[in-house]
Amino acid sequence: MSQFSDSTWITLYFITSVTDTISYFLTLRRIFFVCFFPPSQRQMIVQDKLVKELNDAKNAVEEYVYDLRDKLCGIYEKYITEEDGNRLTLMLEDTENWLYEDGEDQPKQVYEEKLDALKRLGQPIQDRHREHEDRPRAFEELGKKLQLYMKFVDFYKQKDERYLHLSAEEMSTVEKCVNESMGWMNSKMNAQSKLAITQDPVVKVADIIAKIQELDNVCNPVMNRPKPTVEEAPEVNDQNSGAHNGPTAKQGAEGKGDAKGNQQTKPGAKEMEVD
Repeated sequence: MSQFSDSTWITLYFITSVTDTISYFLTLRRIFFVCFFPPSQRQMIVQDKLVKELNDAKNAVEEYVYDLRDKLCGIYEKYITEEDGNRLTLMLEDTENWLYEDGEDQPKQVYEEKLDALKRLGQPIQDRHREHEDRPRAFEELGKKLQLYMKFVDFYKQKDERYLHLSAEEMSTVEKCVNESMGWMNSKMNAQSKLAITQDPVVKVADIIAKIQELDNVCNPVMNRPKPTVEEAPEVNDQNSGAHNGPTAKQGAEGKGDAKGNQQTKPGAKEMEVD
């Protein structure tokens, strides 16, 4: 028996057909390129592609020079010391002059190496700016998580009925994780506050996000664990209880009939006494 349904086989057939079709057209394209373009024209197409890649590499260097220089006078200004800023600005000017002089016609690899050299100096500044902007929000989110789980621990200690089903061992693990995370956050915030804004951060946003995830992994499953379900006792049959607790309808009717019979015989007995 096949382990795939009919729809699965249809899907697999469709994917295979599409893949074969794409491969077929790519093969035709290569054949068309070889057969219908003369060698000189094929060489021209390849050369045009190489020229485009070369121009793109050169333009990337030029764009990075202009972009970084503008930001050094703007949003990046306070994230680099004056001395380093002057040195980097001079390097950008030298690179710009080189592009229009000796760097006017260089191999692609030369432009790529020049761009990498500039990014080694510019990327740390960009990282400090991004970290400084995002770090407060990350610490705020971690603080909210800590408050949430601290309240959870307090509710458990106060015998809140919502958490009576949780064990003391797992709550001890939760409390330990909360305390350690709180200590970690305070130590990192204190260390970061002692650094200048031009220095690389002691803690990154990625580290804070990882700590939040670690805290959630330990505490959230325990806090949201539902209470165990309690089976309800079966309901007592009303008819059975009626049979044991009182007379049935038939017995009641018979009782009433006997009572009427007794009432009808009483006058006869009185007449007999008169005679």
